[in-house]
Amino acid sequence: MLVAGAVVAACTGKSPLSAASPTPPATSTPAPSPTPTAAPEAAPVPACVVTPAETEGPYFVDEKLNRSDIRADASGANLRPGTALTLAFGVYRMNGSGCQPWPGVQVDVWHCDAAGVYSDESAQRSVGENYLRGYQLTDDKGMARFQTIYPGWYMGRAVHVHFKIRAFSGGQKTYEFTSQVFFDDAATDLVYAAAPYSSRPAREVRNANDMVYTGNNNSGAQLLVKLGSDGAGGYLGTFSIGLQA
Repeated sequence: MLVAGAVVAACTGKSPLSAASPTPPATSTPAPSPTPTAAPEAAPVPACVVTPAETEGPYFVDEKLNRSDIRADASGANLRPGTALTLAFGVYRMNGSGCQPWPGVQVDVWHCDAAGVYSDESAQRSVGENYLRGYQLTDDKGMARFQTIYPGWYMGRAVHVHFKIRAFSGGQKTYEFTSQVFFDDAATDLVYAAAPYSSRPAREVRNANDMVYTGNNNSGAQLLVKLGSDGAGGYLGTFSIGLQA
């Protein structure tokens, strides 16, 4: 089994993403007028730049939830309030000097809610809940999309989303890579000015002070989500990665 514990290649340029923009649910909190940006169209396969992987952290739970809408528990309960975020990952394999889409690999994501709480964690009194967790298989363009909310913050960390990419053959895992993505602090300031985020104290850690973002020669600067407006008060976030596999 290959485990990509050393490097991942973060692709530059635009990520293929459907132009259709989801309408946030009635419970979603509108974002404070992000700069309008059209949803990225299909672009040529980008070049790859090698960057370090990041730590899995303590909150990964392999829930095996195959779903794109992760805002609530699998039962539909516990819909988490927050600004709508459609997060799209483009997964590529390095091939010579470029990247090729990698279809059929499993992309797991997990992150805290607006209050900084992860689901299914005994220390956070959320055992049995599984909101803001799920996986998707990449399509023929290497894309995996999730409908979620803009993540909150918790003590000691900047705003981030965890992701894990795995490939399987005959039920056996053949490849695994784990990392995190971050968000521009100015965008987070805008989001956090509105409810439910605004009911909490100001976050303690920004990207420049985050131990993961600044580790590995400031690798977090290459793990920033590209954000644009979804046209309905929420955000579209895209992130392309290329893997040495």
